[in-house]
Amino acid sequence: MNNKQKLRYQGPEVLQAILQRELYGKKFVLHCGHHITFGAMLGNDLTVKNGKEFRVICAVCGY
Repeated sequence: MNNKQKLRYQGPEVLQAILQRELYGKKFVLHCGHHITFGAMLGNDLTVKNGKEFRVICAVCGY
């Protein structure tokens, strides 16, 4: 990757702000069947499988 390509990427804090603003307090069922509540202290961590279609699973099922 050259410097021009590297400059197109934003830092992780931008993604964190988007996720927090859009998802905080919302509840979802993941592709693996487990549940997540964003912003809950005891909520599941999640894994996003990036490809032609996204798959969102919990971190336990992602290993």
